[in-house]
Amino acid sequence: MDNAKIDTKSNLSRLLNQLSLGDNISECLTCGACNSRCTWFDGEGGPIPRQMVRMAALGLDDKLVESGMLWDCLICNRCTQGCPMGITMDIIVRRGRSLGIAAGQIPTDIEKGIKSRLETGDVNGLTKEEFVETVEWVSEEFVDEVNDPKAAIPHDKKGSKFLYLPNPRELGINLLHLTAMGKLFYAMEETWTMSSFHTDVTNWGYFVGRDEIARKIASMVVEPAENLGIQTLVLSECGHGYHVLKFLLPELIGRKPKFDVKSIPELTLEYAKKGVLKFDPSIHPYKIAYHDPCNIARKSGCYDAPRQLLDLCCQETVELNPNREDGICCGGGGGILQDSTSTKKRKITGKPKADQMKACGLKHLATACLSCHRQLGELSNHFKLGMKVDTVASLASESLIL
Repeated sequence: MDNAKIDTKSNLSRLLNQLSLGDNISECLTCGACNSRCTWFDGEGGPIPRQMVRMAALGLDDKLVESGMLWDCLICNRCTQGCPMGITMDIIVRRGRSLGIAAGQIPTDIEKGIKSRLETGDVNGLTKEEFVETVEWVSEEFVDEVNDPKAAIPHDKKGSKFLYLPNPRELGINLLHLTAMGKLFYAMEETWTMSSFHTDVTNWGYFVGRDEIARKIASMVVEPAENLGIQTLVLSECGHGYHVLKFLLPELIGRKPKFDVKSIPELTLEYAKKGVLKFDPSIHPYKIAYHDPCNIARKSGCYDAPRQLLDLCCQETVELNPNREDGICCGGGGGILQDSTSTKKRKITGKPKADQMKACGLKHLATACLSCHRQLGELSNHFKLGMKVDTVASLASESLIL
């Protein structure tokens, strides 16, 4: 950091220190507690949390960007759990990523995904016509799945109680997951629909830290949902989508939406507690470990619902150690999984998680996020762990008693 010039009125400094907690970098004690919580800190390369905060506090914007740490950070907020001043790394890093001088570091895949999401409503560029064609094809197959000629995967049905917002993988490489979710809705015996106007749950404006983009994408969800008159927006198993749409949405759009927001595991558990949905745990006669997605658990406080649903669908749910607020990131957070050039790096970021998976001694692992699902599956293969990775909602669908 030779010849670095301190500038406490830098662009990043002006974006921070606006809140009493979270972005209060001027109160950093330089104690290093954040470093001790970072699961990548002792590994090959990677970010140094305390250094990032100090660079931001001293106005060393250019040095911070040049370090490459902004996009290496998984923004899992595990370091935040140990900060005595309540500084939230998620906020610091996303504000840093939003700087004009950092624009050139945005992964090409994320730039393309944002452009597609804004233009078509789908991060992979699926047009409205292609969405309708896909859903109607899946709907035809769904009739055989539940053995009911009246069954359907509906879309654009006004007045439905639920609106399901899928993960983009469910509209492409993992159509079976969409069918599985349809089976849960079918068993609830409630009206539900999907929307061709905002086809997926992602909001990559969150990754790049640009509120104007995140706001536009959020509005693309809210407006069609409210026009349909739904009561509850039901989210696919997606970590950052859950965090943005359930916890950041009012801040982004400047008001509360005219509907509730729940994840599909939360809604499924709710209907199980009502006695509407019943499950046969003998379908999965084994112990299964549960991985806490950072955005759903540590950053949003949803710990119990996925575990309670797993308990209904499997022999026994086993905790990884550590777990909950201390849980280890899968290594694919912060947008790194969405960058197709990051495969080699993700084996490094995921090594602490792979070690934890191996230590539990089980052959089955579940999570409530399809991004985590992909990363954990790749870790199992790369490190030869022999673990089968499933999502909570898909396991619930498999064990559902119709």
